[in-house]
Amino acid sequence: MSLHRRVAFVVCVLAFFGALGGSASGAPDRAALTTITIDTLPIANALPMDLGIAKGFFSAHGIEIKKQTLQSGNDIVLALANHNGDIGYLGYVPMMIARTQGIPLTLVAASEVEGTSTADNWQNILVKGNSSIRTPADLAGKTIAVNALKGVGEVIIKAALKKLNVDPNSVHLLALPFPSMRSALSNGQVDAIWTPEPFLSQALNLDGDRTVLAPGPTLSNFFPNGGYAALSDWLKSNQTLAKSFKAAMDESLAYAQSHPDEIRALLPAGAQNSRLAVWSPVIDRAKLLQLAKYAKEFGVISSLPNFTQLFPSAIRSGLATGTLEAFVGPRNTITVKQPGGVAKRIDPGKYLIIVNDRSKTLNFHLKGPGLDKATSVAKTGTSRWTFTLKPGTYVFRSDKGRKIRGSFVVA
Repeated sequence: MSLHRRVAFVVCVLAFFGALGGSASGAPDRAALTTITIDTLPIANALPMDLGIAKGFFSAHGIEIKKQTLQSGNDIVLALANHNGDIGYLGYVPMMIARTQGIPLTLVAASEVEGTSTADNWQNILVKGNSSIRTPADLAGKTIAVNALKGVGEVIIKAALKKLNVDPNSVHLLALPFPSMRSALSNGQVDAIWTPEPFLSQALNLDGDRTVLAPGPTLSNFFPNGGYAALSDWLKSNQTLAKSFKAAMDESLAYAQSHPDEIRALLPAGAQNSRLAVWSPVIDRAKLLQLAKYAKEFGVISSLPNFTQLFPSAIRSGLATGTLEAFVGPRNTITVKQPGGVAKRIDPGKYLIIVNDRSKTLNFHLKGPGLDKATSVAKTGTSRWTFTLKPGTYVFRSDKGRKIRGSFVVA
């Protein structure tokens, strides 16, 4: 693609994201709506809010959305700190940075998590098609574009490299706006780019770039990415409005997740086949804590943030406490893991339990207080259960084949 066409595309994308917004036909009179100014990013993950606006979810809660598009979560933190905006859409890492630096951000609503592999993830590290970089190890000594230093990208890239036994300090990171990354990669300004949709699919399909690493899925399936936060003083002065925003946002996330075609229809021309994020109002505290520990390890924050203040009970109420993953086979093995290792002792609450069954001779059977659930022995595949785990001991086993069992404690 020529430089002129690239610039034209960037202009179109920014104009597209900046123009989205407004109320659905038949919505209440705008004079009766309360305006909330949202600082947001020019990426596809922000589209559930736009879809929710179009569907009238926000106007039904008495809200009109005014959008301001910035380039990074750090920019949004600065804007909110200067009272330039009411609520910001940003990554959890910038939220943690803000909290540890005395900027009292508090989560208002969740947004999205990453996928499970390089094939389905929407935010990967790409290189040119003819690049000599073939594996994550080849990134050592190379320059990778991220949208901001000391942000989500820096933390998960370094954490993923370390997990793959690549020196996390061996890469050089360069801050560039997402819309500028494809040109920077094409002209050799950088060796690789860490980019989300819709830019990822444009780079893969139009530029012939290749994926070499999906940092989020390398760390864990459905690794947390970002949400909507506001200053604590704004929340104290607008408690009812904040609750209404969360209700409308949660409805928008759920609708977007179950209606992907309507999200794709909002994407710019040529980007309808973009990989979509996993949108959910659920926050996984265990994975967020692991993310915070990574941020501290790599010097992005000097201390862990106060989780009670950053992720208050009002946001967690009624949502999942976290995610557990069960693995069956392919050999005679059954394990249950939580972020950071094998599940041994976990908090009570609602959990998403993902069962990865790769055995045709074993199944997964989980039994504990008020719970007795099993998969089929003959079938393989992935099952997703949502259960409230109560205090007590939970035993998991296979009903057939070799007697394999394990347990974890909820307390």
